[in-house]
Amino acid sequence: MVQNKKFQDARVLLFDTEPTNLRVTRAALFEIGFREIESIQEFKNFSKHVSHGEYDLIIAEVHNAGGGVADLMKKLRTGDIGVNPFVVAITTSWDRHVESVRQLVDAGVDDLLLRPFSTRDLASRVHAAVTARKGFVVTGDYVGPDRRGSADKDSNTELFHPPNTLKSSVDGGQSAPMVNNEAIEEARQKMSRERIRTLAMRIIVAVELKLDDPETGTNINPEEIDGLARELRRRLRGRGAPDAVELASALVEITTEALEPDGETEQRLRLVKELALGAFTAFADGESLERTTGEVDRTVNVLRDKLHEQSLRDWRRELTCAT
Repeated sequence: MVQNKKFQDARVLLFDTEPTNLRVTRAALFEIGFREIESIQEFKNFSKHVSHGEYDLIIAEVHNAGGGVADLMKKLRTGDIGVNPFVVAITTSWDRHVESVRQLVDAGVDDLLLRPFSTRDLASRVHAAVTARKGFVVTGDYVGPDRRGSADKDSNTELFHPPNTLKSSVDGGQSAPMVNNEAIEEARQKMSRERIRTLAMRIIVAVELKLDDPETGTNINPEEIDGLARELRRRLRGRGAPDAVELASALVEITTEALEPDGETEQRLRLVKELALGAFTAFADGESLERTTGEVDRTVNVLRDKLHEQSLRDWRRELTCAT
């Protein structure tokens, strides 16, 4: 394989607890054309570098990391750690179990490369990250590439194309503008705003379903709504919107009360809805929570259908176990 000199200035963080794998992957990166490669064997050290270093590409092996890589990548994507939440991230793994793969996909990594793989395989994934990177979606609990099929796409969920410093480094500013810290921060703020919107939306939709369809709404656990409220408050703190934080704090008080036996009253549910809407409105300076007319109603219907399907699956599972 001919080395591509365009990759020589791209900064790579490579993690693998197994020395042999680490050397093999590093050699593959070198053959592709990368030169600025920082190799890490200890997970604690890797976590430190992810949190404080600036890289264009992260490649991490998940074996022997105890699930820590997926957790770390999710925190990176959601902006809880790291300098650049949008860095290209590829994980490698020997584990082909569906649950292990899903955990990594849910973490928001760009790609998963199963071992054993060739230098050509790795080069193909890197090339795709440069030339055909998927747009990102932002929800209350996920930030990462849009992997939905066309049938699952919601017209209300906007795609955005995150800053790609790997592409910027490789192209040298010719076919893509150079990505600077201001561009990354602007995208981070946009991501944070959308997460706050979707958190508020999820609370309101859950309450709407509980009020309009109590039978289906029983499948929504009060702990889930309380968790969403606490996450909304956490996300609002430090965003320069004290009124929004105050409303979110009042929201948490009500969702906590709703956890008590018989605490989930209609009055409390309506108050939860009003406070979630008020917190977002205060944060967004009066902007409507709904992106399009009827978005809440459509989302409620989607959630109702999903919960109905889930109930049917649970019922069938219980019937199978009983027989």
